[in-house]
Amino acid sequence: MFFIVAFYTGLWTVRIPTIKDQINSDYLGIGYLFISFSIGSIFIMIIINKIIKKYSSKKMLQLAGFGQAIGWLLLPFIKDFSIFLVLAFLFGIIYGVWEVSMNLQASNIEKIQKRPMMSGFHAYYSLGLLSGSFVTSLFIQIELNFILNTILVVGIMFPLTIIFSKFLEEDIINKDKSNKQNIFFKWPLLLIILVIITITDTSTEGAVDAWGALYMRDVIFTSGFKIGTATICFNLFMVLGRLIGDNIRKKIGTYIFLNILFLLSFIGISIIFTFSNFTSSIIGFSILGLGMSCIVPLSYSIASSLKNIDNAVGISIVSISAYGVFMVVPALMGFIANFYGVNFVFAPMLIMFILCMLLINIFQKEFYLRS
Repeated sequence: MFFIVAFYTGLWTVRIPTIKDQINSDYLGIGYLFISFSIGSIFIMIIINKIIKKYSSKKMLQLAGFGQAIGWLLLPFIKDFSIFLVLAFLFGIIYGVWEVSMNLQASNIEKIQKRPMMSGFHAYYSLGLLSGSFVTSLFIQIELNFILNTILVVGIMFPLTIIFSKFLEEDIINKDKSNKQNIFFKWPLLLIILVIITITDTSTEGAVDAWGALYMRDVIFTSGFKIGTATICFNLFMVLGRLIGDNIRKKIGTYIFLNILFLLSFIGISIIFTFSNFTSSIIGFSILGLGMSCIVPLSYSIASSLKNIDNAVGISIVSISAYGVFMVVPALMGFIANFYGVNFVFAPMLIMFILCMLLINIFQKEFYLRS
């Protein structure tokens, strides 16, 4: 399921230049689409815990899979920007359901197995994103139009959604009514830090997914298959990092692991921001992908195991912080891209990485306890 939803996302990331031209939008308009998407995501995440408790995460994933297929089939035919904004909002709701339900399923398996597994699950997300980006780049190279591209992807991914959703586990029911059942309570310090870390990570991932292809086309001046290479390299190293991340965390502990991840991220984005050629972009996006690989899975893993907080609530808070990024950051990135150039959309991440490393080291006790 992680792979399937990410494959769709891979299609989106590489086709953003196509969509930009289709709706006759500028960079700022693309930012507004992400804002609409995030509003839909946050709206559903606020209430999703009660819905999942009533219907189960398994049924919600099946429903979201159906909605996603319909949405993608409609997308290539919409040329009006206002209508596209509405569709982005609906996609936000669908992806919000996917996000919480999938990670709840993964968290339940972690608890059953009693070992870190979240990075491994998210490796399949990165693999799906990588595969979707790669396949879509090939379709662009052979000049397959957007409509046929979408029909082929939905024709394969939707049946897989139906098949694999039947194997999902039933939710672990927490009968402790004293646990927090919604997001509206005084968050503990560790949860606040996890939110900041997640915002930083998703801002960076969003920058690569939304602007990576545009960066390669408009800054590096590539064309065809090479337009998607930034996203491909980033997600390839995300996959590698997540495949080995759980074992590394188990050996060296959460605190040291997070410091290494943010240091790699800082180096990668510094290369992207400083240099502007094809080789440096590949190196920079690759190192950045390795650094970003396990930060969000680690946040989900910790948030879902906090005392006195319902599993789905912890996951929802981390997810809301991730999608809440798109209420501000894409518009800001669109503004930066319009007035300073696409490569400058990555500049704010340098400051965020430094802030996260400071927080991790100032409150290192919180992370040593989670090792």
